[in-house]
Amino acid sequence: MKRLLAAVVFVGVGLLVGVLTASGSSRSEARSASTATKKSVTFHLVEKSVGFNFIDNPPRQGFNSPPLIGDQFALTSNLLTKGGAHAGTLEATCTVTRGGDHTRGPCYGVFALQGGQIAGIALLSPTNVTHISVVGGTGVYEGVSGSVTSVSRGENSPYTDDTVHLIWP
Repeated sequence: MKRLLAAVVFVGVGLLVGVLTASGSSRSEARSASTATKKSVTFHLVEKSVGFNFIDNPPRQGFNSPPLIGDQFALTSNLLTKGGAHAGTLEATCTVTRGGDHTRGPCYGVFALQGGQIAGIALLSPTNVTHISVVGGTGVYEGVSGSVTSVSRGENSPYTDDTVHLIWP
């Protein structure tokens, strides 16, 4: 399965290579040509939770009550291929901005993979599906945008299935 990750990294590097020849062309033609060269890749990862912490900031309501504004979550997961091979890690933090039974707030995370990192932002939500906006990357992921759809396997499961869709400029 390391080949799958290596293939994703290789495809990512290959997608970044492109030559735009705009000899005698207008700016709008050059813009259209660069838009046409955008490439994308979709792959799947499995998150296995290895750490989670709830930070009950004042006023403290206890762990059996819904979070309040200002409370925080920190989490870490190992990222695996569908076949179970190690693919990287995920580190994330969330801050509650709307407390109570319908808790919401921004979450920031980094997917650390072979060849670089992918940064994402999501809105904390009480559902089992999280939609993450890819806001950039490093290494072979430099300049990417895209999204991750993260689906929890259930409240008592440490596993979450991620579909990663990346777009290179």
